Amino acid sequence: MLQQIVKKDFQRNKIITIVLFIFMMLSALLAACASQVIMELSGSLSHLLDKSKAPHFVQMHAGPIDNAGIQKFASTNPLVKNQQTVEMLRIDGSQIVLGNSNKSEENSVMDIGFVKQNPSFDLLLNLENQVIRVAEGEIAVPIYYMKQNDLNIGDQVTLSNGQLDQKFMVTDFVRDIQMNPAIVSSKRFVVNDTDYNVLKKNHGEVEYLIEFQITDLSRLSEFRNTYQSSDMPGKGPMIDYPLFKTLNALTDGIIAVVIILVSILLMIIAVLCLRFTMIATLEEDYREIGVMKAIGISQRDIRRIYLAKYMVMAACASLLGYLLSLGVVRLFTANITLYLGTAPKTILQPIVPVLAVGLIFGMIVFFCRVILRRFNRITVVDALRSGTVGELKGNKSRMVLSKRRHINVNVFLGLKDVYGRFTMFGLLFFVFVICLFIILVPVNILNTLQSPRFISYMGVGQSDMRIDLQPSDQIEKRFNELITTLNKDSDIAKFSPLITSRFKVLGSDGVWENINVETGDFSIFPLTYVNGGTPESGDEIALSDLNAKEWNKRVGDSVLLEVDGTSKKLTVSGIYQDITNGGRTAKARLPYDPKSVLWYIVALDVNPNVSVQEKMDQYAKLFYPAKVTHLESYLSQTLGNTIRQLKLVTGLSIAISISISVLITALFLKMLLAKDVSQIAILRSIGFTLEDIRKQYQVRLLLVSGLGIILGTFAANTIGQKFTQLLGSFMGASKIQFVVNPVIAYLVLPLFFMLIVALTTVVSTISMKKSNLSKLIVE
Repeated sequence: MLQQIVKKDFQRNKIITIVLFIFMMLSALLAACASQVIMELSGSLSHLLDKSKAPHFVQMHAGPIDNAGIQKFASTNPLVKNQQTVEMLRIDGSQIVLGNSNKSEENSVMDIGFVKQNPSFDLLLNLENQVIRVAEGEIAVPIYYMKQNDLNIGDQVTLSNGQLDQKFMVTDFVRDIQMNPAIVSSKRFVVNDTDYNVLKKNHGEVEYLIEFQITDLSRLSEFRNTYQSSDMPGKGPMIDYPLFKTLNALTDGIIAVVIILVSILLMIIAVLCLRFTMIATLEEDYREIGVMKAIGISQRDIRRIYLAKYMVMAACASLLGYLLSLGVVRLFTANITLYLGTAPKTILQPIVPVLAVGLIFGMIVFFCRVILRRFNRITVVDALRSGTVGELKGNKSRMVLSKRRHINVNVFLGLKDVYGRFTMFGLLFFVFVICLFIILVPVNILNTLQSPRFISYMGVGQSDMRIDLQPSDQIEKRFNELITTLNKDSDIAKFSPLITSRFKVLGSDGVWENINVETGDFSIFPLTYVNGGTPESGDEIALSDLNAKEWNKRVGDSVLLEVDGTSKKLTVSGIYQDITNGGRTAKARLPYDPKSVLWYIVALDVNPNVSVQEKMDQYAKLFYPAKVTHLESYLSQTLGNTIRQLKLVTGLSIAISISISVLITALFLKMLLAKDVSQIAILRSIGFTLEDIRKQYQVRLLLVSGLGIILGTFAANTIGQKFTQLLGSFMGASKIQFVVNPVIAYLVLPLFFMLIVALTTVVSTISMKKSNLSKLIVE
């Protein structure tokens, strides 16, 4: 009997059932996808860390080193488990041609290094996560360049310094636990030991990676402080194990969180639709419920009849969503598989997505039970006498047509109905709000990442280009020559020399540690500060967001630095956002010691009508091997992978939201027309045409969608921005401000959304033609 009742109910409301089924299925699909992405990311990253035998602490260093001193430090420190010093031959991109391209990598923002395979740990792996072994004349290329330059096995890599040409054949692609992500601006190519020795004699300069594995990872900060407080080499960035994990998980982790957000919002939409549908069904069946109660069917059995339908629907939708996710998830895990590889499957990997889908099913059933509690308020007498629940009653305040003679009658009746039944139309309103939110947040995040202004979150001001002088014996002399040339160049509008040096700072635990401080005039190309502003005197310092949090510093607090051998108290003038160098940097106007300089940078703007590209080419030749970068190109190269992944999610979000809008509008109108059948008959009997009635419904839907667009846009720019800032806080940018394209966000997308709603309304109201007027009046 129960099966027959459920079957007949499905047949009676096919469209409503299908729409609800789709919402539930999409919510389950995305929940399963997000959980699978998280499990795949976690498993693959852990597997790669294990297979590569990742170092726990790495100090990059440009300049001579004392191997004996490093060995002594390692042997006397009880925390050190393994230590190795790795040579990396840095070769300028202008000397390298990849694949069949006719262009060198001189415009690449990446620092290219050639290395041998490491002997004990920090192993460089191939696409099967096996240790790379290359023969003479062969080369293994980073995955970044495989994607960026569309390289294949068998392609050539050519090195030429004007005197010696060397060709290598690509035989593998490199998974590098340190330098895999595009946001890391250094990349390692692997060559044979013999080839490396030849390259070392003819190309580039050697840098060093001083690497450690320690016995207890929980004491990593203790080891870092010990290293930094010693006289160990330190002319370069310092990176550690937690940073490796963060950078490798960043892109796909953000995508997973966005998918989870969309899934939760879809779940909310499904519950709202379910509530409306169930209440409408109860109202339609109110008299029948009274009859069932009158003949002795228990309240529990009646509730089971209604609950059974939605439990069957939720179970089938959840199952289908899970099955579809097994194929769809590959769109989101392809990037993980490429960059991190595939880990051996664990018991949890298939279980967690099932649990996520089960959670969706459980929440739907729970809300069904909550909604069906209203059976407790239904009495036999009221049901048989009134035949209506009265749930969807609206505002009792009256809007009188005679007092508003200047408004079109159809427009007035449409507005009056929305006002009078706001509780019912509120469902559609909130669905439209959520749909706009799902569309605009990914669009705004994508637009922000693609904007030139995003460079301010990377610890540098916005300028046309910048020149990085590579570490060398003559670096200070070349820096002074560059400043002289820029002063004489009439094409340069303004420029700002910036020098990054290593200083000692007193940490929050009372231990002196190293910090990279950039010195110069920061008012020329100002940063965007979270709090405070630019350091204007030698007694002030600006801290990156992560440094400020780690040391618990605010604007106005003091920091103790060691300057010229003496302690100097500096006041924190501002806190800025920086996602580079692990997010731990500082800026001040301090005198610098040339011996402690890590690198020199000059940011500059050219005059109007001067070609930035031509000026870049000019300075690249004049100050070779300096790295000359167009800042827009820098963003596209470092964030390109993240942007490509986000485009996929954005397109999916727009498609899902538009589909939801069409389905929910059609569902709502079908139920509304069924509910208003007597009202429509009365309107037609007093002279309103079908076209008039359609216009009234169009006014209702356009008004609700318009209000939904306004609130949805507001929510995207407030709640959505807070959500983005939460994601950004993990990498040092906790106050990201959306860069909104007003034409797209405030005009094109809202108008397109309203057009979809309007077209759906027109199509859905065509069914009124089939209604027989005399039959409606009799009813």
